[in-house]
Amino acid sequence: HRYRTRTMAVDNDLLAPLAMFIIAGAYYFLSAQRIINEDFVDASVRQMVGLMYISDVGFNLVTSRLSRSKGKKTAPKKAPTGTPGLVLNLLPLTDLVGLVCAFEAIRLAGSGFHQTVGGASIPISCLLNVLITGKVFSTGQLTGISIVILGLAVKAKSLLDSNDDGGGGGAGFPAVAVAHVLVSCVGYALRGIAMEYLSDNGVDGRTMTMRMGVTGVACWASYTLAFTAPDFGAKVTGPFSAASTRVGAVASFALYATHALSRGLASGTIPRIIALGGATALSLAQVTRASIIILLSSVSFCGSDERQCLDAYGVASAALVIAGSAYYGTSKSFEEELDDLIDPDVADEMDSVIGEAEEILEELVDLYVEEHGSEPTEDEFLAWTESLKRAGAEAERKVSKKAATPKKATPAKKPKKAASAKAKETKPKAKETTTTRRKSARK
Repeated sequence: HRYRTRTMAVDNDLLAPLAMFIIAGAYYFLSAQRIINEDFVDASVRQMVGLMYISDVGFNLVTSRLSRSKGKKTAPKKAPTGTPGLVLNLLPLTDLVGLVCAFEAIRLAGSGFHQTVGGASIPISCLLNVLITGKVFSTGQLTGISIVILGLAVKAKSLLDSNDDGGGGGAGFPAVAVAHVLVSCVGYALRGIAMEYLSDNGVDGRTMTMRMGVTGVACWASYTLAFTAPDFGAKVTGPFSAASTRVGAVASFALYATHALSRGLASGTIPRIIALGGATALSLAQVTRASIIILLSSVSFCGSDERQCLDAYGVASAALVIAGSAYYGTSKSFEEELDDLIDPDVADEMDSVIGEAEEILEELVDLYVEEHGSEPTEDEFLAWTESLKRAGAEAERKVSKKAATPKKATPAKKPKKAASAKAKETKPKAKETTTTRRKSARK
């Protein structure tokens, strides 16, 4: 809640998914680097993109099957329509752009380079959030972003110095790799904004993951048919045969299998980490993973690929980027800073009101599911509650109208001439009673 400060407690339940995310995620990137370095297939095949999407879809299908076998049933959800439906359809595009560019940067400059320069995702995400959603960042978060930018500036200086020293024969400034990393950061930042919007509109994580995975597999399959299939032997069969002979058939199979498994395990732990420790725990886990990848990339690949080696500038840049990311992840949000300015008694009272409102909201959602058989999107829920308000107002209007309508007086029989005087007295009294009744109805 906006007025409730959230604290993160790392307990035994959280340590297991954190360890799995860090270890499996680090292995995922390092094994991807190994597969790329061994040239199992031609670079134009984009095999890492296909592997990742196939792994995501397969892992989601397996976990979904296991959930059903354990008897866990959830109410079927309608496909979102309107703006949420449009955002859900655009979500795979942002993920595809980010993924393709990220793996191309790894191929061109290595995992360590990608992890360091990829720290630009924090300031890029901040800028896009401000422009698209109007989000406000706290002083602590802006400080963390500034430290990350300083670390990127150190890396840029190192790359520019290497370009000057390289002359005509050196590797020079990896402008293409930098461009790929920055474009991937934009793609992933847009993906994050889209996923947050969809979550707020009732779209669950599995639906988003499956939409990205299935769309990614379809796009990669279409790309393969168009650009790889016509020259399949030269791009796939020949290189893979030579590489598997060099590496070993069993070792090659194990490398691919463990790579796909590590991807599924790392992705599968993300919802649990967020549920137990929040976004802060996930941010710190990503920072820890990045530091491990940068270090192990240098240890594992520096001997065969000088791009992976860490010099003094590289160490300083990586340290600043990691420190800035950690500071950003542990800083209070703008809303939490506002919480500190609110009187505790007022905050407790507001929490109580919010709690009661949430209970009412849950009851309304349950009522909607009972009537319609599925959980509503935000737009559907708002439209439904508006219809309830209109129906309530109409019912109240009918009751008021019925109460205000005077009963028709029974026509009196013509009095006999002997009772004429008595009738004259009764008539004004009846008129007075009717008038009084009308006045009461108006009130």
